[in-house]
Amino acid sequence: MKEWIAILRISLQFFTILPLAKTVQWTEKRTARSLFVLPWIGMLLGLMFYNFLQLLQSSPITTIVDSILVLLLPLILTGGLHLDGWMDVSDAYFSHQSKEKKLQILSDPHVGSFAILSLMVLLLLRFSAIYELVSLSSLSIWACLIVFTLPRIGAAFLLMRDKPAKDTGLAAYFQQGVTKRSIYGFIIMSLFLVAIFVIFMDNKFIILFFAGFLWLWIRFYRSQFGGVTGDVIGATIEGGETFLWIILWLSHVFVTA
Repeated sequence: MKEWIAILRISLQFFTILPLAKTVQWTEKRTARSLFVLPWIGMLLGLMFYNFLQLLQSSPITTIVDSILVLLLPLILTGGLHLDGWMDVSDAYFSHQSKEKKLQILSDPHVGSFAILSLMVLLLLRFSAIYELVSLSSLSIWACLIVFTLPRIGAAFLLMRDKPAKDTGLAAYFQQGVTKRSIYGFIIMSLFLVAIFVIFMDNKFIILFFAGFLWLWIRFYRSQFGGVTGDVIGATIEGGETFLWIILWLSHVFVTA
């Protein structure tokens, strides 16, 4: 139990702004196992998102301000960690350079114009979908949970299983302590979470849509970078969340049309 508490603290320290693991030793085994916690962090973010939205909707604040505030909440709680990956991947892709040059761009701490533009597009699309869903009062707690959990399940699995694009970096670091047993354990846990969503979600096809998105995303980043990186993982989460918000919105539009 103490070991898993330490792993939980490491996960919250790394994936959120909560400084809970400053006194915990980061070992390869603990770092790898922290990926088991990532989907549950998504569940926590989804729960906080939903409850924060309910609080805002009971106040005199307008719908557009509600949507902006709930949009910002998970970005603040994660410290913009995954947005950095989305921006770096955008800069690398739009550079139209070789794979080696793109990997160098991913490691460059500077932000290019394409990163800014892609960030604006990402947040505008996400805001539009959230605003429409909030306006239509069609956001259930299960919708919020699945939006934040599915991308983290996919990202953690890729980080555990897919080939790193380079021998150094976040992906290679996390994979040092990964074993076949831990991968099987993660798959079982993920199937359990997905089964819960299948049981309680009204729109069950959203899971299939996300599976299709993940398949296309894997083909994309492998062709561009040769494998997974820490920035790719961040882009997986941010892009996955935005994709699911849009699918939820579109599915509601077509169902009620």
